[in-house]
Amino acid sequence: MSSLTHPMQLILTLVKTQGQVLKPLESTLSVHGISFTEWLVMHRLSQSSDHTIKRVSLADGIGVTASGVTRLLLPMEKVGWVERVANARDARVSLVRLTPAGLEAYQQATKSIEYAAERVTNMMNQQQVEQCMGLLSSLHLSAIDAAQLS
Repeated sequence: MSSLTHPMQLILTLVKTQGQVLKPLESTLSVHGISFTEWLVMHRLSQSSDHTIKRVSLADGIGVTASGVTRLLLPMEKVGWVERVANARDARVSLVRLTPAGLEAYQQATKSIEYAAERVTNMMNQQQVEQCMGLLSSLHLSAIDAAQLS
């Protein structure tokens, strides 16, 4: 049996770690009736100047397909966290906006998820957290480059 390369070991460790990190975050958000992916949508929308973004840009920003983000947004629309917005310049472009109720839900959930993030990283000091963020940013850019080459 051959051993795995270091890059492959890194990927496997990253995937395993992601699962372990998401458990407490999902658990914390469930109190608010929000999944982590829904929180990501709200976060991305809250970062735009008018809380509005193209659906395709939203999908890219949270790492899902355009159809995946559409499926994700439907229940969020039903509870009033997001709404569809017509694009005055181009009817083919679909926009989504975070509603005031969605912004309030996001802000409340963010307080909880920040506490959960502190618990998840409690064995790391500030320098280690920053170093890890830098390394993961490099890996992210490398993955984007690899995707463009394929």
